[in-house]
Amino acid sequence: MVDSAGGFTMIERMPPPSDGSSRHLPTAALRTDNRRARRARSGRRIVMALLGVLVVLALTSFLGVHTSTVSGSGSGYRLTLTYPSVTRPGMAARWILEVRHPGGFDGDVTIATTSRYFDLFDFNNLDPVPTSQTTDATSSIWVFDPPPGDVLTITMDARVEPAQQYGKSAVTELRLGGLRAVVLHYTTRVMP
Repeated sequence: MVDSAGGFTMIERMPPPSDGSSRHLPTAALRTDNRRARRARSGRRIVMALLGVLVVLALTSFLGVHTSTVSGSGSGYRLTLTYPSVTRPGMAARWILEVRHPGGFDGDVTIATTSRYFDLFDFNNLDPVPTSQTTDATSSIWVFDPPPGDVLTITMDARVEPAQQYGKSAVTELRLGGLRAVVLHYTTRVMP
């Protein structure tokens, strides 16, 4: 209440309810339930522990971007693919395929990869540039001139599309005479 001098005065007693009843609403519980208080305290401790674990995982980059490598061989060829296994939207991603053949390459090198996998990325560059490229029902097919030496390294520099979620699985294969010589299976997960 404000008094005539503009100051506040203390109310000694709570005024009766306006509906005429004599009940007053307490502002604090009359009795404390110890079991309920212990449960609430335990719940707060569990939540704080989970938050602590999440912070530690984030600080150690366990929840960050990860790169993996998958390899396979057949018909005298060896494929090694370094790819983003876990990434986030908008992050840079490197996809590096190494094709190795002791003694060099006799002819063109044909690489086929699941086309839908590339929907994850916004391409910046592919090096070397294929001499020809096409798609069939499921694959993007690149044909490269035979490189000097025993190794052809194909590098895709890209960025994960900002709207991508979840990720995709893919198959990359080396084709010789239209047949699969080496096949690699891998998955890129996109975290929110």
